[in-house]
Amino acid sequence: MLCKKCKKKTEPMDLYCLECGTPTESYKEHFNVRSLLKKSSEETNTYKPNFHFFYIIVMLVILLFIGLAHFQVFSEKALFNYIYLNVSMILVIPFLLLPFGTISEYRNEPAKLSDTFKFYPKLMLLILCLSIYFAVLKIICQGDPILNLVRLILVLWGLAIVFPVVFLIFNRNSEPQMDTLTIFRLIKKAYIAGKYLRWHQFSLCLILGVINLISVVLIFVPLPAAMNFTGNTMYLWFKKQEEFGLYDKHKDY
Repeated sequence: MLCKKCKKKTEPMDLYCLECGTPTESYKEHFNVRSLLKKSSEETNTYKPNFHFFYIIVMLVILLFIGLAHFQVFSEKALFNYIYLNVSMILVIPFLLLPFGTISEYRNEPAKLSDTFKFYPKLMLLILCLSIYFAVLKIICQGDPILNLVRLILVLWGLAIVFPVVFLIFNRNSEPQMDTLTIFRLIKKAYIAGKYLRWHQFSLCLILGVINLISVVLIFVPLPAAMNFTGNTMYLWFKKQEEFGLYDKHKDY
């Protein structure tokens, strides 16, 4: 293929022209958020996974009780309150991420949630890294309304960068030892893989977040379908990046 702008030759797996930086046809065809959401919706309606709905509801109830304690019990002890909340999130949120490890390419194979519990320590390390990032943002941006808005954007941006790390943990379990340094390496892989897809990835996370928030507001009635759709969409995005070898790049384009 030839770049439409500079007419230099591009490879089928190139997302951008290496000469002038213009997006290629592969970029437009394979990483279109609207097309991805449509495909995910069709697949979700086809195989209808339960995505361990009742398990996730239990985890959400636990988070609700943690939140109530956060506002009611420790409201006057700011530092202790903050530490309590973050430690609780580090311990509980990995349990919410475990169902993503049951998503399989082969839809006819049963997915066992119990098989994913071995990944809990690795997911906990990931959430610990995120908590440290959030704490640094809190220290830097505290006390200024404008900086608080910047902090919110950076929090969402950070989440958009690292969500593929969850799938890397489940799918790259051949890593010799998943210690903290390895988690940092996986975050780096996800950062490089998504550098030129960042706005797409950010908008995808925002859309999925709004869908799940609406389902919670509607008293959990549409939540099973929303969770199925969310899990499948994120997995399809991850597989598309993996198909293009983006996680094996060691530097930018």
